[in-house]
Amino acid sequence: MTAVPVAVPAAPTMRAPRRLLPATAGTLAPALLVSAGYVDPGNWGTDVAAGAQFGYQLVWVLALATGLALFLQYLSARLGLASGQDLASLLRTRLPRPARAVLIPPILGILVITEIVEVLGVVIGVQLLTGWSTGASVAAATALIVAILVAPPGVARRTVYACLGLVGAVYLSVLFLHGVGGVVGGLRPEPLPPGGIVVAAGLIGAVVMPHNILLHSALARDLRQAADRKDGGRATAARLSRLRRRSLITTGAALGVAFAVNCAIMSITASGAGSGTDLADALSSVGAVTTILFAVTLIGAGLASSTANGMVSADVISRLVPGFPAPPAVRRIACLIPAALIAGSGLPQVTVLVWSQVLLTVALPLVLVPLVWFCSERRTVGSWALSPATRVIAGIVVAGMFAAGAASLFA
Repeated sequence: MTAVPVAVPAAPTMRAPRRLLPATAGTLAPALLVSAGYVDPGNWGTDVAAGAQFGYQLVWVLALATGLALFLQYLSARLGLASGQDLASLLRTRLPRPARAVLIPPILGILVITEIVEVLGVVIGVQLLTGWSTGASVAAATALIVAILVAPPGVARRTVYACLGLVGAVYLSVLFLHGVGGVVGGLRPEPLPPGGIVVAAGLIGAVVMPHNILLHSALARDLRQAADRKDGGRATAARLSRLRRRSLITTGAALGVAFAVNCAIMSITASGAGSGTDLADALSSVGAVTTILFAVTLIGAGLASSTANGMVSADVISRLVPGFPAPPAVRRIACLIPAALIAGSGLPQVTVLVWSQVLLTVALPLVLVPLVWFCSERRTVGSWALSPATRVIAGIVVAGMFAAGAASLFA
């Protein structure tokens, strides 16, 4: 029987940014923007750590995290399509004040951590590529980020697509050349190796990213609103069902490519497993050409994820905290300060990136619990409300995320 979503009240009028997607965008554009988060510098750090310390033993964790991400991104897109609202708006308008006071500050903190890590990736990439000092690398990273910020409309999105294309082309080639056998062998689940729980939790946080859950609901919201306009005020059930199916297919394809890219990054250091507290050390055995390609694509991934995350941060913050004083450009440039301090601190770069993703794993339930709640409410999503069996599965997933984050903190 065809599901018929119910109409829900529109979110209160506020100074929201323009839509994340143009009205003509299909489901592929959201999938590509979301996939930028799955190859960001946090992923690179955890992939390098996993390969350098444990070879291919954690590939199955990466595969599990990718499958969970597909399920949760599907729920996020389903929420936006069914309700015509995004998760951030629902958090602000539907939760009682005490719940908002508990959830909103750490969610904003998640966005800040993610932006810092993405900017840090650009800085580290410049350092690896050029050998420049921290100051010069920060200046170069600043110039690249500002150039995207001041570019004409549409250039930022095309930059994301171009950077993703570069990253995908390089690492799919790497995977096919020398990583397939090890990856296939690593797909078999086995007990985590000693010391592997922190890196495993980091892999989960790097793939199932809180800000990507928020982003996908906002992108699906835009698709729903465009569909409503096409159908004269309210989208037909048939059109929404098609959008839901296409969203699942395109997101699955994007996540599949992202999984292959992450496996390829892991394979670069897996051959020399046993070290990896610094990116330069972890890459020391792979040769100059590979290191250069790694640095160039790390810069591209950092720019792509920083640009995409800048879009979602602006959208989420405007809805969670209307009238927030710091515009996206100010926030992005401000994130260069802690990124520069981390890059110049002498802290092991891989360790910093891994623990940033562990923090995301710990914070995941703050986003996932409301997501499952709203997806289960007929008041919000009508007949698209989750079935009891799906709610149980979602509850197990959320509990598993919480357990993984807690275990990593006490490892």
